[in-house]
Amino acid sequence: MADGFTDGGGWRRIFPAFTFTLIAVNIAIYALTEWIHWHSRFPADWYLALHEDGLKRGYIWEFITFQFLHAHLMHPPSWAMFARLDLPWHLILNCWTIFVFGPPLEAALGRTRLTILYFLSGMGGGALQIFAGLISSQHFGGMVAGASAGVLGMVAAFTTIFPNARMTLLLFFVIPLQMTANRMLTFAAVLTVLGLLFARMFPDWLLGANVAHAAHLGGLITGLILTRFFRATIAGNISTTESLTCGRDPSNNTRDT
Repeated sequence: MADGFTDGGGWRRIFPAFTFTLIAVNIAIYALTEWIHWHSRFPADWYLALHEDGLKRGYIWEFITFQFLHAHLMHPPSWAMFARLDLPWHLILNCWTIFVFGPPLEAALGRTRLTILYFLSGMGGGALQIFAGLISSQHFGGMVAGASAGVLGMVAAFTTIFPNARMTLLLFFVIPLQMTANRMLTFAAVLTVLGLLFARMFPDWLLGANVAHAAHLGGLITGLILTRFFRATIAGNISTTESLTCGRDPSNNTRDT
């Protein structure tokens, strides 16, 4: 688990503005779209999720709005959802990853650059998914929703800025794997490519046949490109990030994701 990013500076140090706002907006939009999904006939997904038909009709805003949508619950929200573990896991995992990687990135890149990186990574991932769908609609077509492309852009940025940071990755949410950040990037890239090529040959829980792997790959690539573009401005902010990790070198900081 993330061990916090604070040097005694209080709430703003622990939850940088962009990170906290992004998580809050994702949660709020999820709550709204779930209510619409279960209690209204308005086709919110049609207008907000990213898909080829929408773009043909000029819905270019979908390149932004799809990043705030997440998979719907299997049943209408109720207290029973906790007993059957029918929870918004898609939203939870994305928000958790933003929480882990957002604070050090916001300190190193600055709020404006991180905002640009996040949304352009999401757009780059969405564009690659649409392009893949044009090549093979059977494998890559359909609506795209989720923050994962932008989140993976953040992961790519973190592993570029702090390549030697020690990470703990929970494989299949159970098996802990210790690795450096740059190795985690390699692992994520390999898993994404495997999903892109072979997802329909394996059970959905293993590689995720319904996961937008092309969007994930596009987010990783865009994040890497933008981080290298911003790299000249990163060096002056690294000392700030070190202070946010309680004075320790980020390369010795252990996080769960």
